[in-house]
Amino acid sequence: MKHVFFIAVLLILQERYAWSQQTSSLQINIAGVIVDSLSKKPVAYATVNLLDTTNNIVASGYAGESGTFALRFNRQGNYMAEITAVGYRAMRAPVVIKSAAASVNVGQVAIASSAGALEDVTVTSGRKLVEQKPGMLIYNAENDVSNKGGTAADVLRKAPVLNVDAQGNVSMRGSDKLKILINGKYSGQMARSPADALNMMSADIVKSVEIITTPSAKYDAEGAAGVINIITKKGRKEFNGTIEAVGSNYNQMINPRLSFGAGKWNFNFTGHLHQLRKKERFFLNRIQKADDTTAFILNQQTEKDNTAPHCSADMSLVYAADSMNELSLGFVGWMGKWPDDNTIFTAVKLPDGTISEEYLQSTRSSDKFLGGDFNISYDRKFKKPGRELNLLIQFSPSRARTGYHLGQQSKTETLLYQETNKGFTNNREWTVQLDYNQPLAGRHSFETGLKIITRNVTNRYDVSASSDTVPGILVAQPLRSDVFMYGQDVYTAYALLKLNLSHNWYVEAGARVEETNINGSFKYNGDPFENNFTNFIPTATITRKINGAQSLGLSYTKRLTRPYIWDLNPNADASDPKNIVTGNPGLRPELAHQAEITYSINGGAAFFINTALFWKQTNNAMIDFTTTSASGISVTSKQNLAANKQYGLNVSYSVSVSEHLSINGNINTSYLDYSSKALQVFSEGWAADAAMNIICKLPQNYMLQLFGEYDTRKVTLQGYKTNSYYYNLAVKKAITSRKITIIASLINPFSAYIPQTSFIKADTFESAMESRYYSREFKLALNWELGNAFRQKEKKKVTNDDINDKGKG
Repeated sequence: MKHVFFIAVLLILQERYAWSQQTSSLQINIAGVIVDSLSKKPVAYATVNLLDTTNNIVASGYAGESGTFALRFNRQGNYMAEITAVGYRAMRAPVVIKSAAASVNVGQVAIASSAGALEDVTVTSGRKLVEQKPGMLIYNAENDVSNKGGTAADVLRKAPVLNVDAQGNVSMRGSDKLKILINGKYSGQMARSPADALNMMSADIVKSVEIITTPSAKYDAEGAAGVINIITKKGRKEFNGTIEAVGSNYNQMINPRLSFGAGKWNFNFTGHLHQLRKKERFFLNRIQKADDTTAFILNQQTEKDNTAPHCSADMSLVYAADSMNELSLGFVGWMGKWPDDNTIFTAVKLPDGTISEEYLQSTRSSDKFLGGDFNISYDRKFKKPGRELNLLIQFSPSRARTGYHLGQQSKTETLLYQETNKGFTNNREWTVQLDYNQPLAGRHSFETGLKIITRNVTNRYDVSASSDTVPGILVAQPLRSDVFMYGQDVYTAYALLKLNLSHNWYVEAGARVEETNINGSFKYNGDPFENNFTNFIPTATITRKINGAQSLGLSYTKRLTRPYIWDLNPNADASDPKNIVTGNPGLRPELAHQAEITYSINGGAAFFINTALFWKQTNNAMIDFTTTSASGISVTSKQNLAANKQYGLNVSYSVSVSEHLSINGNINTSYLDYSSKALQVFSEGWAADAAMNIICKLPQNYMLQLFGEYDTRKVTLQGYKTNSYYYNLAVKKAITSRKITIIASLINPFSAYIPQTSFIKADTFESAMESRYYSREFKLALNWELGNAFRQKEKKKVTNDDINDKGKG
């Protein structure tokens, strides 16, 4: 199959049009459709290059959504044609052009997926780790075998544009307001806590990561920073599987995968059992002011050392009735316990050094969670290639038990104070989504769709506390206890036009309308509230391929971030009575306008570089804001700022120095300008981060991998954070005869902990919080492939990427 396309081109150009020999007026046009060799589905955005005898690209193009492509050039001679696509084997064959052809359509060109385990070693060794599609960058994680033995957070550390801190929190261009999808679907697991969810995914299951900085109208408008789509590996027909075991002083994991099929049925299962240890230490020094003089100084030392057991499972069942109809059933479930036990030593000193208050506090805090996503999807194709209808339904129930009990003691171990806060959260979410794609004349297409999301969340919290006079008895606190009921309904319609024009121009324009209805009420205290708003979201992208190897793009999008229950809930977390965190029921959604100009050079498997100049303007930005009372107690909640401006430059690169050495990395720099006349806060400054990943292949199936990233000082709303870093060293040994891979890793081996200090300066106080994240780790991982190697089986799921991320809920 793989040479049919080029043989057809050769015969047609030699025989059918032999009468035209004037090279000065040659105009050769070749068109076709690239499809998967097994499923016969179109392969979108595959790259087609025509190389001369010195391997220079003389003509280039890429397939559209429907798999169609076209090449135009005007020179006779001997050439080499090459087709590459994410997840497929690179395909090459010679082409001899002796005559001119006004228009030649070669029909379908079938390319094979990069399937077998041994074949993967051969094929991916020469493929680049980073690729570009219109509007996104793709990190081919499966081609970086050093990812084995880690989590999805470790994978995202190596992806372009992204930054992952020591706790696993992901940001894009300095903002954490982004949406992380799994196979195009936003999971309730990610809604609960993205950092925790990424730690519940094995790195070995990740096939690729799509980084979408300016999402089109097809994506939900939620997520001001952008969208990350993690594509996982799926099995095909034959039985295959993997068992991965990981052990270290901070992590213990078992990750089974299984896939098999029979006839029209296909089943996939992925499991994850994980015990994670988190050790942290914090030192707070806060100066409380009164009339520009020091009133008193608060010193705190907090220590945490917790073990969090958790697990997750992903199962899917696909029934392909025929080539036109496919039904999919899926379930993703997760459960675990995420404790946050700590001890805090607190001392309050007067300016003359006298200690006015001193105590030791022990807190037992727990977050027990259980949830799942149940989804069903139906795909209907039609005789016309590219015409397709998708119906998707998802039900996402989840619940969590949260709370803490604290006790304060004096130096003589006398009980001073107790407090208990018990919470129960119950969430029910339904999503219905309908998408339709209609190919148009030429290589153009039109997409449209409807979506409805309904969320209903109930949070019950009961607070009890002791009095100063009787610290041994807990008394109910009715004014601090309540039942908070929250509802959010989103109704959406979108339309998107994609045009593949002549001379390698690609234009994409669309619009999305989202109506949001938010309501909240309290059973005992507080006033009900509601907020209804409609947003019109325009998007546009224009790209131009220059000389095949180079491309230039311009894109614009409008994004929004809605407040969710965690941002609105007034239930105060007073587990540290000196530093209280609470929600803000009056919070409004934020809107962001962003644009970028991109320029990339694609040198085939040997070299890739992408640069992006970006600009973003955010209105009503939801930012954490801290105030202190006269008694020195701080309260942090989200507030709406008037404006937030940001612009900067991203550079992502991938270089194959030789067949034994490859390097990829990112350099990001940006300027952030906060301003709020209402809050009288003005802060601005530059920030940068850089990451580099070096892979060296050694004899006898050994491989050495070095990775490091460094973040400079970053401006925040009320101050700044100091620099931080992360690095690791890994050695891999592959035993190909037994399909076993062994990886030994050293994470931050020369640093007992990763330090970072946050400074805040306001009219009433100044504070410095030094954080120490203990992450020096020795890790040993074993990966055993069972049966045949995995092949990618793409299936569409509900894409709920419209709610704001937040930790534990």
